[in-house]
Amino acid sequence: MNRRMLIALVLALLLSMALFNVASAHAKLVSSDPAAGDKLDKAPAKVTLVFSEEISATATDSFFNVSNEKGANVGTGKLDTNDLDHKTLSGTLTAGLGDGLYTVAWQTITPDDNGKSTGSFVFGVNKEPGPQPTAAPDDDEEPTAVATAGAAQPTAAASAAQPTAAAGAAPTTLPTTGESGPNVLLYFLVAAIVLVAGGLALLGSTKRAR
Repeated sequence: MNRRMLIALVLALLLSMALFNVASAHAKLVSSDPAAGDKLDKAPAKVTLVFSEEISATATDSFFNVSNEKGANVGTGKLDTNDLDHKTLSGTLTAGLGDGLYTVAWQTITPDDNGKSTGSFVFGVNKEPGPQPTAAPDDDEEPTAVATAGAAQPTAAASAAQPTAAAGAAPTTLPTTGESGPNVLLYFLVAAIVLVAGGLALLGSTKRAR
């Protein structure tokens, strides 16, 4: 009886850890067009962002905005319904954009756990974008810039504006990513503690009954 109870408790803990790993997964930006740090000879007509998992179709949940050096919005994007996996954001830019730097700021929410991710990156039109943020820092970690030629770029998406470029180009340096969402780890830890406590109590009552 003791051995069976111990095995059951261990399996319960392993299951809790597995469920936590699934529930805590958030969408990561895996490619963009234009890519982070691209220097183009003319402004793209469209921006496309592809993520690692399904994102919410609600326009206020998952979107991007693109802004110029003056902070003016020059394009927006939303879920691309042509992607049946719901992993893509796309949108057009204002026609006739000139030379300069353009910041793409995005936000996504994953429908399975309401996990929120945000990020930004810069591309240039006949202008060097300069250092780009590193990919996906931990929640408590400050983003850092990758050392490349040019002026430093923003490391976070304050307003969400994002441009896209040639389809399918993977960013050489992924944008900064921050994540937030339900504290599922706490839930699973509480559940594990309850399971262990219940098992120990049952084990004790079994011994007393003997």
